[in-house]
Amino acid sequence: MNLIYLYAVLLTCACLASFSLAVQLDSNSQRSFTIDYDNDTFLKDGQPFQYISGSIHYFRLLPADWDDRLAKMRAAGLNAVQIYVPWNFHVPRPGQHRFTGSADLDLFLALAQKHDLLVIVRAGPYICAEWDFGGLPAWLLQRNASMVMRSSDPQFLAAVDEWMAVLLPIIARRLYSSGGNVIMVQLENEYGSTGQCDLAYIRHLYQLGRRYLGNQTVLFSTDGQSAGFLKCVAKERLFYATVDFGPEGTKSLNDTFAPLRAVQPKGPLVNSEYYAGWLDNWSGQHAQVDAKAVSDGLARMLAYGVSVNIYMFFGGTNFGYWNGANSPPLAPQPTSYDYDAPLAENGDTRYKYQLIRQVIINATGRQPPPVPPNSTVSSLGTVKLRRLASLLGNLDSLIVNRVDSKFPVAMETLGQYQGFALYGAQIPKGYDATEYSLRLAKARDFVYAFASSESQPSLGQFLGSISYSDSEAVLNFTASNSSGVRNLWLLVENCGHVNYGGDLQGNVKGILGSVTLNGAPLYGWRSYALDFDRLAARPLRSRRLAASAEAHKGQDAAQAAQASLYMGEFTLDKNNLTDTYANLSTFCKGQLWINGFNLGRYWPCAGPQVTLYVPGAVLREGSNSIAVLELLQAPCLNDSSCRVDFLAMPDIGLSRPAGESVGRLEYDRESLQVLATAEELPQLDDGRM
Repeated sequence: MNLIYLYAVLLTCACLASFSLAVQLDSNSQRSFTIDYDNDTFLKDGQPFQYISGSIHYFRLLPADWDDRLAKMRAAGLNAVQIYVPWNFHVPRPGQHRFTGSADLDLFLALAQKHDLLVIVRAGPYICAEWDFGGLPAWLLQRNASMVMRSSDPQFLAAVDEWMAVLLPIIARRLYSSGGNVIMVQLENEYGSTGQCDLAYIRHLYQLGRRYLGNQTVLFSTDGQSAGFLKCVAKERLFYATVDFGPEGTKSLNDTFAPLRAVQPKGPLVNSEYYAGWLDNWSGQHAQVDAKAVSDGLARMLAYGVSVNIYMFFGGTNFGYWNGANSPPLAPQPTSYDYDAPLAENGDTRYKYQLIRQVIINATGRQPPPVPPNSTVSSLGTVKLRRLASLLGNLDSLIVNRVDSKFPVAMETLGQYQGFALYGAQIPKGYDATEYSLRLAKARDFVYAFASSESQPSLGQFLGSISYSDSEAVLNFTASNSSGVRNLWLLVENCGHVNYGGDLQGNVKGILGSVTLNGAPLYGWRSYALDFDRLAARPLRSRRLAASAEAHKGQDAAQAAQASLYMGEFTLDKNNLTDTYANLSTFCKGQLWINGFNLGRYWPCAGPQVTLYVPGAVLREGSNSIAVLELLQAPCLNDSSCRVDFLAMPDIGLSRPAGESVGRLEYDRESLQVLATAEELPQLDDGRM
């Protein structure tokens, strides 16, 4: 009897499973996302559809925060999100594929589907995004610095094919027609801005898309809205053409879309990058875009029938060394990618968010889910630091590669794709002068020069720095101890590979070309790749570093504190594991780690950013370590003045007249408060900004 019952149960389960699978297959067969050219609209499951999307970069925040940001995007009334996929983030070294942690693309797509959000994927291989090298892996430059990026160069296409063979099948499994949520895929990005028109390259990408994603997937392109940007890819009519523009372009939508209609007369109108904010650069001012102008422009586009993607809806953070740079001239982006977006860098909703939400409710007549509460941000107080050592005598533990050659070699040749490299050369005998002039033929990007008597890697007397913004790569200095100065050391910081502009091609970093001292060339260079993350990864090494500091006690105090590592510890209970902001205003330029996690560059001496965002997920209950690598000045020569304050409010810079210098510790905190009165704000679901 029990066996018969068990058999009946198993048979019933099998039937139900078969029925469920049949229903799922039948349901998937009805799922479609297509273009109705005759009626100028998208069709979702055969019905007219207008998408309202927002950009979010999963790689610019930690996975612990993905769910919160997606929930807030859905609560704003969005029905889709748009993402880039950075090749270099997923393949940091040749053959090293990474799809876990912050690189877990499949998990992010699944979370978006959980929140009933469709996804528009911009798959590259080039994405721009103010991201290092526009998403291209710098190891391509190691293979061949003359390789023509974003072209039909066979070497470039071979690398692209290898990457797309990994990426596109992941996307294919998540296509809307297959039961997933990906409705559109872009290959390349804003190609019209290059001034080139390599149609063999464009056709190759199109064929890749069709091979892996099928003939029904909407493949699209994005370019600026003027005719000059649309004369290549859009005119070719392989990809469905979309454009991008900000609030100004919404004032006369007929005129704004006229160049697009000239090359693509029919089909739905799309603004793939509606600029709700803008990017920042070091030494510039923090960009701010008027919230009312953004919401009014969005209302006009939705009424006009335009499908819109808000760029950025959430910006995030360039952790580590992932920021890019525009050019020419070189203009690196800071660590914060806040972008003045509707969601702040820590995910808080802004006034701009509330205005956009109300516009979407008015336009669609649909009430979105309630807005989730903002996360807790805490002021964790002050953490005192101690200067463990200058980098003197510790560089040997940071070296990951060395090349000896007549001239210095590029970072990429060393296998150093981000961060820092060190170059050393012996000063020939006969240099008995005390006045020197050091000239570099070309340096990318920021150079810290030292002189020492040691032939092994070390940093001695700090001679000064050469910035990428200097008109000449020249440094004049006086040797304080000329008889002992026998070696020149150049520490070079890669401030971010160019992501947009004329210098994208051949975008190698380091000391490039000849180096002369008092007009005479220096030969016989030792080039070292360095891994500074090792400094913070093992706090227990501090004893060795401290011992090294003791060995160099005789140095002048100011010199000893140049290029120095500062460390501290702080204890948290489980109630303090919240977001916070590290205030680096007493430091000048360098790198910050907490619990070995590289939070990014700080540079309050240049601005606009002063604080660094610290996600709560980086902190842990109990003991936490903090490491600061200061490169440019001696911020604290004794322990009493050496500190980092953890604040509840960010300081990423305020608008100010162009060219006005940034004064550390002189920001007007009041202007960081709410930008409107309570009476002007729409009613909030959770009663919070």
